[in-house]
Amino acid sequence: MNTMWPRGLFMPNISYESFAWWSNYHMTVTLPEVEDLQQAALQDGDLPTGVVELARVHIADLEGCSPVERLGRIAPMLQGYLAHIAQRIAEPVFVPGVPHEPGTPFAAGIVGSGWSFARLIGTPMSQLMCEGLSFVGSLPDAHRAKRCRILADQLAIVGGGTRGREIVNWAEPLGLTVPTSGSFLGPTVAGAAATSTHGSRLGFGGTQDMIVGIHLVTAPDKHLWIERKGAPILSRAGLKALAKGGVVPEVRRDTELFEAALVHLGAMGIVAGLAIVLEPLELFSRFRVDRPLTPSMLEAIEQGKFKALARQLGRREKPVFYELTIDPHAPSGAHALHTLYLRGARSRHDRLQEHHSAPIGSEAVVRMASALLESGPRNAAAATLAASGPEEAASQSDPAEALIRALLDNHPSAFDFYRVTSGFSGDGRLWPPQSWGELHGSDALTGGVPGSLYNASFAIDRGNLSRALDAICHAVRQLPGTFIFTVRFVSNARGTLAFTRFPHCAVIEIDGLSPFICNKAAAHNDASGHPLPPEAVAGLRQLAHVLPSGAQAVRHALDQAGVDYSMHWGKLGGLDKAKVQHDFGNPDDEGSPLGRWTKAREQLVDDFWRNVFWSPAVKEYGIVR
Repeated sequence: MNTMWPRGLFMPNISYESFAWWSNYHMTVTLPEVEDLQQAALQDGDLPTGVVELARVHIADLEGCSPVERLGRIAPMLQGYLAHIAQRIAEPVFVPGVPHEPGTPFAAGIVGSGWSFARLIGTPMSQLMCEGLSFVGSLPDAHRAKRCRILADQLAIVGGGTRGREIVNWAEPLGLTVPTSGSFLGPTVAGAAATSTHGSRLGFGGTQDMIVGIHLVTAPDKHLWIERKGAPILSRAGLKALAKGGVVPEVRRDTELFEAALVHLGAMGIVAGLAIVLEPLELFSRFRVDRPLTPSMLEAIEQGKFKALARQLGRREKPVFYELTIDPHAPSGAHALHTLYLRGARSRHDRLQEHHSAPIGSEAVVRMASALLESGPRNAAAATLAASGPEEAASQSDPAEALIRALLDNHPSAFDFYRVTSGFSGDGRLWPPQSWGELHGSDALTGGVPGSLYNASFAIDRGNLSRALDAICHAVRQLPGTFIFTVRFVSNARGTLAFTRFPHCAVIEIDGLSPFICNKAAAHNDASGHPLPPEAVAGLRQLAHVLPSGAQAVRHALDQAGVDYSMHWGKLGGLDKAKVQHDFGNPDDEGSPLGRWTKAREQLVDDFWRNVFWSPAVKEYGIVR
């Protein structure tokens, strides 16, 4: 593949906005220096306070460059941001009201799409907003190493702020696509890899598994290109293009270093760009069926016999994707929801769905949040009382259950709403064949309602799934039905600190209604300005505690059942230093995963800048000091 790139003016830049408001998408990130104010605001249902300097990346003037040359010209811009941070660190005042002692480093604050629930993003001084660092391009033959074993047509260079959606929009018209993704295509690839975000592509790892080259900017005068040893990506000409900005990159061909940098947690510099491997475009049919989860099904899942599982569900094809959604209150009941992606799934007996959309489990949660915002809890409570009649209303002792029914069209739980409204049936329903990009049609799981979702994820050894489900469902049996359990499957995930650390993982997801939305609704008057009725306020305050309590109950249940587990770095559930060191070892032990990661970070990032590339979460987790 030979490509001619026209020459022109190349002027990437960063703009700065002082004293800007910022929060992550889920309204869960608070700033340590104003923690008390933050928590008070959240309890009252207000948006979290986050006044910082926002730095925004602009690279539109680089359209004429080859992808690697583009990275080379982006590097000085990002190095300039770090020089700006160094200057700010030396100043006595940075953000009014936020203490800063001159000469004391603070976090640089690198943000992609802002999707992380955890405080891996969000710092009190400055945020580098990387959504503008977005592009996709093929690697020209001249820039591809002669010994590169990846087919030229399947190798692409992407900017660090490139979202999954932008990649499939570029790749699929060329007959290519991504091998996996999370539940949707909204996060950036660099951000998804940073936390080892998983999909459910059977036999495959996480987002980080598609990465084969990493371009990091780690200081005002330093940037690096990292590859695995014996697996070259860039040729000498490619590396020369990477120096077009005037600073020669350091080249590291070191597999252990590379594996550590894959799941970087935002603490190894700015990810300027990545080399990724795409795969030939295929079409898959989504199949959905509502069948009880039987012991034989669980046995097939635990043994990785997904073709045998598919046969039990009425299909002869071997699935490439499988997702299980269960009712947390009745895991062995009459209903369990199975989603499969199948190749060539068509027979004369199949009746295809007329539409291509297929809601996912978290959309039931969003339905509750949307109802709260659209009509208010007063109207929801009134609707419930009117539907049940005066006598039954008088005996109503559970305002939370009444609210759930009102918010979900009289369905008793999020699981039941999802089961009825999302295309599941006892005999199964098949959708027309679609590409990966089409299968993942939404780029925002919360349907445009930021802050509506609470999510925690637990990775376990797939062979322990039956024992784990029994334990966690028993632990949450008394909680209101504002959440669902979804199980996804990945294997042999790459990355030294991948939370999917077992060779074959089942990842149990808890999706539920967030405390933020519940407290917001409870703390405000209805649309007509009247105070909410006491039963509505009581119900909402009760619902606000469900998910944090549920996540803690899941952790305790897994511990008590002796089921080893790890937690998603970027989600909720109370991950802490003790748990991290239990799972990944001590950073001072060079033989442990965390020790190897720490050693790699010391090789890639100089002393001063290690005190800049951090976040509140990685310090709370004990990953960096």
